[in-house]
Amino acid sequence: MWFLIKGSFWFSLVLIALPFLDTNSREALDDAPPLEVGQSMAAAVEAFADIRQICVRKPDICETGSETFAALGVRAKEGARIAYQFLDTKFADGETDLVTGSLPVTN
Repeated sequence: MWFLIKGSFWFSLVLIALPFLDTNSREALDDAPPLEVGQSMAAAVEAFADIRQICVRKPDICETGSETFAALGVRAKEGARIAYQFLDTKFADGETDLVTGSLPVTN
C-alpha cells in the first residue's frame, strides 16, 4: 500500500515539473496563480504535524483508517493476482507459469 502512496506522490511531482521543461507551457501558465515554495512547504509541514496528532485526539478514526487500508490492501493483492493471470493467459507462449510452475492452459 505504501508503494501506491509513494508512487502517487512521485507521479504528481513529475506532472508538476513537466510544464517547467516545455517552453510552450510558459504562455499557458502566465495566468496561473503564483507558486510560493516556502509558504507551501511550511503549510505542508504543519498539515503533516496535524495529521500525526489526529490519532491522539480521535483514536477511532485511526482504527477505522487502518482497517480500511488493510481491506484495500487485500483487494489490491487480489486485483494484482487477477491481472497477472489475465496477462499470463494473453501473452504466455508455452512458457511455464512462474507462480505454479506448470504450463498454462491454451485454448
